[in-house]
Amino acid sequence: MLHNPVQEKLDVLLKKIRSIRLEKQISQNEISKRLNISQNAYCKMEQGKTKLDLYRFVQINNILEFDFYKFFKEN
Repeated sequence: MLHNPVQEKLDVLLKKIRSIRLEKQISQNEISKRLNISQNAYCKMEQGKTKLDLYRFVQINNILEFDFYKFFKEN
């Protein structure tokens, strides 16, 4: 399998999103309602099965109230 640094960084980001969501005890159902998407659609996005676009990322960032910009600088 070819080394894909972009996919690796995306995987780290998605794991961090899931980790923060769990730390804050926010269910996938709750976050999906706030995004106006189905729970299944959110689950697929969090698992990397569907692409996370910038618009959704900013929405998730606002819901989780986490400084992902600082996270990117550190990683």
